[in-house]
Amino acid sequence: MNQEEINKAVEEAMENRPKRHNLEPFRDSTRTRKLRLWLNIIFMVGAIAGLVVYFKADHDTAKYILIVACVFKFVELTLRILKI
Repeated sequence: MNQEEINKAVEEAMENRPKRHNLEPFRDSTRTRKLRLWLNIIFMVGAIAGLVVYFKADHDTAKYILIVACVFKFVELTLRILKI
C-alpha cells in the first residue's frame, strides 16, 4: 500500500465511524440547569463551611453542616440522573 491508499482508507473509516452519544446536546431545560447550579453552589459553600467548623470548632456541629450540604448534593444528583 502506498501513502495515497492509506490516506483514502483513513478518510473512509473516519466518514463511516459511529456518532458519539456524549456529544449530543444536553437535554436539560434552562430552569433545571439554573436550579442545579444553585444547588451545587449551596453544596460547595456548605462543604467548605463544614470543614472550617470541623477543624476550628465543634466536630458534631460540623457533621450536621456536612450532612445538610450532602442533602443538597443528592437533590442535584437526582435532578441530573432523572433529567428533569
